[in-house]
Amino acid sequence: MPSSEPLARESQSAWQRWELAALAPSATPGDAAQARDAIEDEARASGYASGMAAAASDRARLTALVATLGEHAARHEQQLCDEVLDLALVLARQLVGQALEVRRELVRPIVSAALKQLPQSTQRVELRLNPGDVPLVQPLIDADHAAARCEIVGDPMIAPGGCEIETEQCAVDATMPTRWRHLLANLGRTDDWLEPL
Repeated sequence: MPSSEPLARESQSAWQRWELAALAPSATPGDAAQARDAIEDEARASGYASGMAAAASDRARLTALVATLGEHAARHEQQLCDEVLDLALVLARQLVGQALEVRRELVRPIVSAALKQLPQSTQRVELRLNPGDVPLVQPLIDADHAAARCEIVGDPMIAPGGCEIETEQCAVDATMPTRWRHLLANLGRTDDWLEPL
């Protein structure tokens, strides 16, 4: 009959050494399930934390990418606006030049607007125009009763469609290049990037 007290290995018989009672007590099936559940919970928590960290990293990269795309889109939009404005200016310049060639009488409103800028007390006015525009403007001056104080001078240096006015008090430059520069300045262009008119 086996003794409940363990014997030293040397004093045990061969069969006693292999007796099942000599083995250490094993864990119960309930203990194994609890250990497995604990390992699964730990693995799940570790995987969740790792996944959340990866998601946060991906989110940060995506946010930076969206911000970069927004900046690129804004720059591209501004570039397109500038190019459309440049094209519109080129077309406007062509149309103005062609309109003045075809309808030379368009010089009249320009001269009229320039004369309205003068002070009422002006006694002497020298109106310098392209020689081809003089016959078109003369009736306007005569109808305005300004002929007595206005001298019209044909100046080939002034392009068709423009004029210069000089008085004893001031001067008005309504030539095409000057008006064009004012238009460019109003549109935010500081340089006359097109060829002079």
